[in-house]
Amino acid sequence: MRKWSIMLTAVTAAAVVLSGCGSNNGDNGGNAATNNGGNAATTNGGADGGNAGGNAAAGNGGGASSGEVVTIRTNITDGELSKDQIAEFEKAHPNIKVEIETVDATKLAAELATGDAPDVIRLSGVFDLPNYVIKGIALDLTDRMNTSAVIKQDDLLPITNVFRFDGKTVGAGPIYGLPKDWSNDYAIFYNKKLFDAAGVPVPDPTKPLTWPEVMDLAKKLTIKDGDKVKQYGLAANEWGKTEPNFNNMLQYLLSAGVDVSAADGASVDFNQPAVKDYINLWVDAVKNNVGPNSVNNDQTSGGDLFFKDQVAMIIDGYWYSGAIRSNETAKTHLADYGMLPTPTAPNGTRVAPTGGATGAIINKASKHPDEAWTFFEWFFGGKPADDRASTGWGLPIFKSKMDLLPKDTDFDKQVNAVLQDELNYTSQYLKVNPYLAGGGWSIFDKYVQPLYFGKSNLDEAIGGMTKDANVAIQEAKDAVEASQ
Repeated sequence: MRKWSIMLTAVTAAAVVLSGCGSNNGDNGGNAATNNGGNAATTNGGADGGNAGGNAAAGNGGGASSGEVVTIRTNITDGELSKDQIAEFEKAHPNIKVEIETVDATKLAAELATGDAPDVIRLSGVFDLPNYVIKGIALDLTDRMNTSAVIKQDDLLPITNVFRFDGKTVGAGPIYGLPKDWSNDYAIFYNKKLFDAAGVPVPDPTKPLTWPEVMDLAKKLTIKDGDKVKQYGLAANEWGKTEPNFNNMLQYLLSAGVDVSAADGASVDFNQPAVKDYINLWVDAVKNNVGPNSVNNDQTSGGDLFFKDQVAMIIDGYWYSGAIRSNETAKTHLADYGMLPTPTAPNGTRVAPTGGATGAIINKASKHPDEAWTFFEWFFGGKPADDRASTGWGLPIFKSKMDLLPKDTDFDKQVNAVLQDELNYTSQYLKVNPYLAGGGWSIFDKYVQPLYFGKSNLDEAIGGMTKDANVAIQEAKDAVEASQ
């Protein structure tokens, strides 16, 4: 039971993080941060995409030749997979029924422990995939991918390699899944009206700022009337507070060329100058009240503030253009919005990584792996992939589908101009420890939050998070070894 109790905790943490980063817009039909879905269009797949997927799967031994109808369960959300899309798939594949199962972190962990988890499991490629591979949950899809008539290897963008893992290195080895879509999740969207209100010019969108420059800008954009904030300068993302964020720190460290994990993943060390610089920078943002935070106790989400013209900048990836484009108020004045490139650490390398790459794997314990592959291939490479790209709620994983992104308005043209440059810097992945489900987000939060209130100091915080993370890593390694 010790093995499964550790696994339950790990998977629960992973699912909590997934709900916060890379999957944040699943209900709206978008990427995934994040962030964490739904959508519409037409090429390379179209109405025939599902049939091609079925034929390819059948070529790999897929399909129930006896005429038996099997049910494939998935926790891909109904915001990402509509009833109409399911009906279309089932019409093309009468031997397969698709059932969306709504599972929270606790239920998914319990199902994994009992061998009754969904056939196709939704997860974050960045934060979850290595952990699922190490635990033997993910099915190796390499041979199926290589022979697929729908998922052409030479058409895949480099981002898909975030679902490769050889036990040590993300991006190497077998491939276990695919992102449904993705974004440059640390870019910045701005509201020009609020820049004008503060008398601050919008930065040059062809030159990335450093994170300290972003914070200086946020202070200038924050407008106060006495002690009351009338306009914030920065929201850390559409759902959270403007304070140190583990996910955002990993992008900062990637730019700075720092990896807190040992090469074999057996330990971490947060006692690094770049970690301290990052935390100090964002604790200062809390103290200067440039956005909603735990001290001012503003419970309004960053996204709500942005669309209420109460925050000038928000950190989010390309997918957020879909949120702006579909917002009832914002879409009437799209020209006021735009995207700035992903900032860098001071003197750092320019990187524009995805923070989630939300996608799916096939459960190695599935009783119907061939039918699961037929569905998987259709969802990731068929018409649903066209649908997702055409709405702009995330970037496609295929080169051939990039032309489906919205391009009609001046807003779309500005965002796409920045995006084309950003795409040159998206091939690196966040450095996430494979034994820390979620990378260690909850441990990070535990120790940085007291800093806002003067209840701790930076050295104590760094020491505490390093100690706790290494204990969690060792427990996870012991559990994996005991299961082998």
